Amino acid sequence: MKKHSILLTALALILGLSAANSAQAEGTGAGASKAAASATGSSHTQAVYTAALPLLTDSGKLPQAVRYINSNIYAVTPYQATVLVLKLENVHKAGLKVWASKFNNSAVQRRLGSIYTAGASMAKLAESTDDSSLRTLLKGAGESGYKLETAEGTFFPVIDYAAYRKYKLYVTSDIRDYITIMAAESALPSSKDNGLVIGWSEVAARALSQEQFVRTYPKSNRIAAVKQLYAMYETDTFYGQNNTPLFHYDSLEMDLEAQKAYSSILSKNTGSSPFLDKLEGFMKLLKENGFKLDDAVESYRKAEVPVS
Repeated sequence: MKKHSILLTALALILGLSAANSAQAEGTGAGASKAAASATGSSHTQAVYTAALPLLTDSGKLPQAVRYINSNIYAVTPYQATVLVLKLENVHKAGLKVWASKFNNSAVQRRLGSIYTAGASMAKLAESTDDSSLRTLLKGAGESGYKLETAEGTFFPVIDYAAYRKYKLYVTSDIRDYITIMAAESALPSSKDNGLVIGWSEVAARALSQEQFVRTYPKSNRIAAVKQLYAMYETDTFYGQNNTPLFHYDSLEMDLEAQKAYSSILSKNTGSSPFLDKLEGFMKLLKENGFKLDDAVESYRKAEVPVS
């Protein structure tokens, strides 16, 4: 009986060790498979990223670069996606002068005048002309990532930042917010022909958005660009532009729409903001003197928002 019991115990021990070894083997296999899958994924990600880089060295490769990034940005890491998007913008900026020179031709300008429709894409404009050379020019500019704008009777290409919106899901948070800011500029530029084409409330709202970016992302790769934009909008907020001054030239009275817009913005935004603090002090001073430009108001804005 005792011998039988010993045999059963030994058998159980053998079976237990066998099961443990089997489980360990399976675990090792699963871990190896997971590691292999991770390595394969990492390798693919790096390959996609590496393949994009040569396309972002020359503005002549922009059509290929845009197509490649549009199709493959989902496959790279957020850091890599951010690098690719920033490099794409750099190439867009570098290529803009070349494209502008192609449009800066009297014959091209004359033909564009007969087909231009505000907001129409380069592709749509290309479809609307029978002129093969103009069609090729428009199609090429569109495929390279530009859109057509006009000011003072002249047509010129600009970067189509609205097309960057598709990248917001894949890049870091600062560049996501940067794209939002630049897409708003691209969709509706703030001014044309020395005058504002957006409302006073939008001018202040954009300044507030840009200030928030500067305060939230002080080390962003695009901090300088947003600071430059903010300086422009801050100036527009307190001065207006030549053809849309904040104070009427004859009466020196503050524009009524601006007065309403700024009062509304101050009532809706109560958070900490140097921009809002300046605006609040400005409006308080104006309220005391009947919303007219006088020496005190002029001194205030020169001190708070100096114009070089």
